[in-house]
Amino acid sequence: MSSDRGTAPAPRPAEAWRGLSEAYPWETGPHEPGRAVLAVVALCIGLTPLVSPKGPGNGAPIDLFVAIGVATAMLWAIRRRARLNFPYFVPMTAYVVAGLVAAMLSAVPFRGGIAAGQEIFLFLWCAALATICRTPRALAVAIRAWAVSATLWAGVMVAGVVGGIPALSGASEWGRRAQLFFDHPNMAGNYFMIAIFVVVASGFPRRRWVRAGACLLLLTAMFFTGSNAALLSLVGGTLVMVFLNLRLRRGLMPAIATLTSLVLVLGVGWTTVVPPLVAAAEQSDDPLLRYTVGRSPESADKREELFIQQYELFEGGRLLGIGPAATKHELGTGFSRLDKEAHNDYLATLVERGPLGLLAVLALIAAVGARLMEVTRHRLLPQLAAAVPVPAALAGACAAFALTAVTHEVLHYRWFWALLGFVAATHLLARSADQAGARSRWPAR
Repeated sequence: MSSDRGTAPAPRPAEAWRGLSEAYPWETGPHEPGRAVLAVVALCIGLTPLVSPKGPGNGAPIDLFVAIGVATAMLWAIRRRARLNFPYFVPMTAYVVAGLVAAMLSAVPFRGGIAAGQEIFLFLWCAALATICRTPRALAVAIRAWAVSATLWAGVMVAGVVGGIPALSGASEWGRRAQLFFDHPNMAGNYFMIAIFVVVASGFPRRRWVRAGACLLLLTAMFFTGSNAALLSLVGGTLVMVFLNLRLRRGLMPAIATLTSLVLVLGVGWTTVVPPLVAAAEQSDDPLLRYTVGRSPESADKREELFIQQYELFEGGRLLGIGPAATKHELGTGFSRLDKEAHNDYLATLVERGPLGLLAVLALIAAVGARLMEVTRHRLLPQLAAAVPVPAALAGACAAFALTAVTHEVLHYRWFWALLGFVAATHLLARSADQAGARSRWPAR
């Protein structure tokens, strides 16, 4: 009997959903998380937007819940003698070590130490999710909790904007950029943008028209944040998602043809439609348009100036870096008139942690990319496909994050590490399924 997963017919939704409760080698035994554990994880994911007000060490209310989630996951794994999963351990260890070394030599060592502590904390959250989501059922609960909660938060913010309720929208007045409970509008825009990919990846809500409505609500919330970076990253991530999904379902050549056509259409639109649209937005009476599309040329000029001065800071700095979170301090001590953070994760890593830190980030990207290539190359088995019907959407979300990192620092976003945890869990489940299938095909010795 053929076992080629690449040509296997796609399971019907009802059959795939029933498969979540079927007994398979990689999801049976004492390692199935209980309802209480999954409820804690779902709560932590659902409360992700609570990143303000700020506490000591730049902590937020959500961090208390994440700490509870990490402790719950670790205690459950120890009690059940389940294997603890620490994905991306090597690149993250190198990244943190480079940060700690640079912090010891930094002008602001305490700030650098706090940044390194935050990175360890977020990595543990990623590891906790990869450990808990060890079965298709657990992964389905967690990723659907993200899809549902993000949609509800989008509804809250949109209602706040439309109803003129600053406590909900985070905007001081109508037309101003909304941010809900996030630190700034760009962070809020990134959260809602990534949530669109999560809804698509999870296939939840199960009814297509309800799922489309959820994506539309998330897109509306993203628009109210006025984040140009979120909009551009959404486009780039969508191209990656479409390409990988078509490659899986139709083959490589149709995927390349479709991607080429989309890129050509976007290129023509960028050169013919965008310039007059930006000019009109600059003169618009609508504050939201002026503060979003209308400010894009000025924002781009400031970003370019900031990046140039950061690179000059690197050239005149130390090989090991100036220390995590030290860019603003260095630029504000006479080196530059721009007293700002790096606004670019790649450049920030190079400046603050040196070439070794940048290599660690590139290794992290490679590790994530390798996992995504593996889970999007072949059809997932029905049980896992029920939890993640469109794994290409996870790749699209990661690509969107990689694009956003060009203009913003996103490595400290809580949902970034949750996404990496889901990628790792999906990969581990797919690999375990392959190994179980291989054992069943080989005769016993």
